[in-house]
Amino acid sequence: MSITHSAHTLKKFDEELATLRDLVLKMGGLVEDQVSRAVGALERGEPSVALEVVERDRDVDRMEIRADEEVAQLLALRTPLGVDLRTVLTLSKTVNDLERIGDEAKKIAKAAIRLDEGREEHGGVPGLAHVSTTARYALSMLHGALDALVRLDLERARQVGEEDDRLDDAYDAALADLKAQMAREPGSIGASVHVMFALKALERIGDHAKNVAEYVFYLVEGRDVRHPKANPAMNPDAGGKGE
Repeated sequence: MSITHSAHTLKKFDEELATLRDLVLKMGGLVEDQVSRAVGALERGEPSVALEVVERDRDVDRMEIRADEEVAQLLALRTPLGVDLRTVLTLSKTVNDLERIGDEAKKIAKAAIRLDEGREEHGGVPGLAHVSTTARYALSMLHGALDALVRLDLERARQVGEEDDRLDDAYDAALADLKAQMAREPGSIGASVHVMFALKALERIGDHAKNVAEYVFYLVEGRDVRHPKANPAMNPDAGGKGE
């Protein structure tokens, strides 16, 4: 009787965990599309597409709520241990970062709408080339992080971390260029500020994607690789103390 009951419970847990995993991956696909569409709307001046991105953010929020409910049920009713517990916690953390990425996509879309509203006033949009470059890195990181999570691929997760450095460099170069342009052409300040907001959102998307990639290490190896300077497990010289 106990063996049958345990087998039944294990099967039920596996089914519920698969449901949660599928939901998280579906959410990941949605936010990836949201970022891509928001960037495209900004680059091409498509306020109707940007508005769709803003409205569709509610779908991202609904997925977050549903995923949180699934996580709570798994933890309360199944009391997972070991790798099962790490899987649930990893998916829960990933949901949080994906929802934040959705918020950043909405910020980019709102910047696109505001830029279109003032297009006649300020003429061309400055810094679009920088947006394209920064967006390419951010989307590559997001796709790579989700791929690493699906495949439990530590090498791909490492690559995402390396891409974050290139994204940060692109972001810094973009800001420097836009600031110089604003100094030369005061009339471009309004549009440049909206572009800066979009660039900052892309930089934050990269940070969240990096988080997801780091969760893969926790899931596979049980290691927390975040904040290496403050983490004794990653920095033996720290002596258990952060800087």
